Amino acid sequence: MPLDSNDPLDDQAGLTGEELNAQDSDLRSWLPLFEGLAPAFIEVDNKDIVTRLRGEPAMLLGVPENELLASVFPDLIHDRDKALWNLVKERLKKSAFVAPFPIRIVRQDRTVSAVEISIARAKTSSGLRLQLALARYRGHLNIDQAKRPASSRAREFIKEDFENLSERLGRYASDETESPAMTLLRLAGITSQPEDGKSSGVEGLWATYRLLKDAASEKAAEEAAKAKRKAFENGEGRANAVSADGDNMKSAVRSAYKQSNDTNYVTVAGDDGISEAEAVKAAVYAMKQAANSERAVTMKALTGGYERRLEKVRNQLRVFKKIVVQEKFDIALQPIVNLKDGVVHHFEALARFDSNFYSGSPFEFMCFAEDVGVIHEFDLAMTMKVVSLLKRVRRIGYDTNIAVNISGRSIQSHAFLRHFFRILEDCSDVRGQLSFELTESSQIDDLETTNRVLSRIRDFGHKVALDDFGAGAAGLQYLRVLKVDYVKIDGVYVRRALEDSENRAFLRSISDLCAGLGIETIGECIEVDLQEQFLSSIGVGYGQGWLYGKPLPVDEALTKFLD
Repeated sequence: MPLDSNDPLDDQAGLTGEELNAQDSDLRSWLPLFEGLAPAFIEVDNKDIVTRLRGEPAMLLGVPENELLASVFPDLIHDRDKALWNLVKERLKKSAFVAPFPIRIVRQDRTVSAVEISIARAKTSSGLRLQLALARYRGHLNIDQAKRPASSRAREFIKEDFENLSERLGRYASDETESPAMTLLRLAGITSQPEDGKSSGVEGLWATYRLLKDAASEKAAEEAAKAKRKAFENGEGRANAVSADGDNMKSAVRSAYKQSNDTNYVTVAGDDGISEAEAVKAAVYAMKQAANSERAVTMKALTGGYERRLEKVRNQLRVFKKIVVQEKFDIALQPIVNLKDGVVHHFEALARFDSNFYSGSPFEFMCFAEDVGVIHEFDLAMTMKVVSLLKRVRRIGYDTNIAVNISGRSIQSHAFLRHFFRILEDCSDVRGQLSFELTESSQIDDLETTNRVLSRIRDFGHKVALDDFGAGAAGLQYLRVLKVDYVKIDGVYVRRALEDSENRAFLRSISDLCAGLGIETIGECIEVDLQEQFLSSIGVGYGQGWLYGKPLPVDEALTKFLD
């Protein structure tokens, strides 16, 4: 993309010759860096207004060129990703460059597509400007586009992969402002670069591996899909699927990583969005509700209210399916801090629903999903969403740790385990940043098998916490069998600690027990300093509650607690 005198970018009304020269100089130093990496470039000013175009951004963004120029770039970003754009803007206050990251765009025809953006910050006499290199994103960001993530099973790199990488890196050789090693790190999205500009051999090898893996992933996915289709046509897949149906819980744990032919973790649905299996679950749930009603004292009263209740449950189930499949929920993050120094240790991911779909409390939503027996679908959706979030914010320089809640009912589901472990296979780059909290809201029947599941999760490198400890009658039994890294003490005891000596004694005994087992403790619902002081005095290591911060949208939480 050489510059020429007829380039429309050089014809900017209202700019002085000095400013034009400065912009051209910036553009000449910038383009060699991105040339070959992206087919389109735009520039935005400090108000996010598009001021210049190069290449084919109009086609990539789905907006006519005459309308794209002078438009407000964030207006093109999907609502789900506006928080990500805000985070990028915050990061660019401290960094001159943000490595490639994907973001969703709403095209003029209202369809949604994803683009990958690299951003460089430039400062001229006309003010701060951002220069964006745009390319089509080949992955999947939506749950309904990729209902089950592709496997990242080991793939042996071949000579052509290295040749392609070498050719790609060679296109950036004209940029003499940094060393080839630093260029390699930056293109790989590695943000922890040494201040002296020199990279170690380990960093260079890691960057090479990441770039090769990215370059080969699409081809590998195609090959895997072809192989799977062929195996299924030959009858091998059908045999595996039949045997999987007969697996008990223990064999489900052992075979959690094996390929199977179920194409979607969200149950295949009928015309109304509800599958036959879910219709049965809804009928059972409605019958239980009718039977528990105070009016259900006769068979006539029981059957009279059943149809009405069933339709209500089916409507609730339809809403649930839409929320999960269409991602009609957002993530809010609440900090969990180290009580010794007050520094944020990690965040808990909490769901916040689109009010147009669901206006009730998240707690009621989860209770309904658990009672009907579909909570595993939401747990998988939330896990995928958090993994995607961690990967993307890591690319723009935010290395943080997030915990995801997993229901006790989900952890006992064969379907959940198959898909859940495939998600874990594909998040090796954020493995240490993703942890899980096992909620005690649903009774766990097979503790030994559940412990094997948790051990597999920990073998992957993820921390596991037992949530709401003390709220259920089986808490001590869980702690005896389940090997976990953290115990979260139920907030009801923390709230009463200052007024009830028995609660203080209970909290002290929990802390001592966990310390003896080598398990760290987290106190929930801390609202005042005296609660924090007491928990710290008895050895509780971490705290969560309004004293440190309420759940916030992702961009607000990360900029408030990490910047």
